[in-house]
Amino acid sequence: MKYTLSAPPPRCFMTQSHWYRTAGSMTPKGVLWHCTGANNPYLSRYVQPDDNASDREAWIARLGANRYGNDWNHKSVQAGVQAWIGKLADGSVTALQVGPWDKRTWGCGSGRWGSCNDGWIQFEICEDALTDPVYFQAAYREGVELTAYLCASFGFDPLGSVRHAGRDVPVILCHYDSNNLGLGSCHGDVYNWFNRYGKTMDDVRRDVAELLEEENMTGEEIYQKLTAYLATLPVPDWAEAELREAVEAGITDGTAPMQYIPRYQAALMAKRAKGGEQA
Repeated sequence: MKYTLSAPPPRCFMTQSHWYRTAGSMTPKGVLWHCTGANNPYLSRYVQPDDNASDREAWIARLGANRYGNDWNHKSVQAGVQAWIGKLADGSVTALQVGPWDKRTWGCGSGRWGSCNDGWIQFEICEDALTDPVYFQAAYREGVELTAYLCASFGFDPLGSVRHAGRDVPVILCHYDSNNLGLGSCHGDVYNWFNRYGKTMDDVRRDVAELLEEENMTGEEIYQKLTAYLATLPVPDWAEAELREAVEAGITDGTAPMQYIPRYQAALMAKRAKGGEQA
């Protein structure tokens, strides 16, 4: 995984924000995804360091400055999430933690039966014009990585659900889902973006579960999975003729042509090719 307990997401806590100063604490139960609904993929639009932070200049250089002062690190902004995903000043995509994971979120609002703000760690993904598949995939993957990190940190089951306000609520969901459950305000994110690329929150849950499974795999399991994947790959067109010649010469039997081989097998094949020995 990209993020681990020893290598967590970068942190730029926005302690001047009204949310940071006044929100209470919560017991985390899951992770809730948002996207911003505005065409600006840069984190600097929403995230800025404190005015008197000792590393302010370093963060401004990394994020870029928000010259309009409309970021979320102000007491006038009545919203707050624990993390953001978007572009840094150099165009790279990252997740960024801006507050404690156990601070009560001001993200999805309330519905008929209550709110997922009481228990769900939430993050916003900075949208672009919703027309760049490369950025979408990078932001989506970053969301999966961050969610997997949070599941590993808090022991969440990415495919599970928890009982909340008398309802079974998925551990991983989005703002749209919370509204459908009567536990959030009427918003469509993240499906306003996901629908364009054929993604659903079920994909998120599966991808997070797979990432966590890979993290816990033994060396033998990793080898078996890689072997199974390589077996599905075709031989490149440019190599087919020479591979047939190698089979005819007895250098290889031609099976599993895309698999990696141990060094001893490579040495034996080289010896056969040099000496003209038959298999």
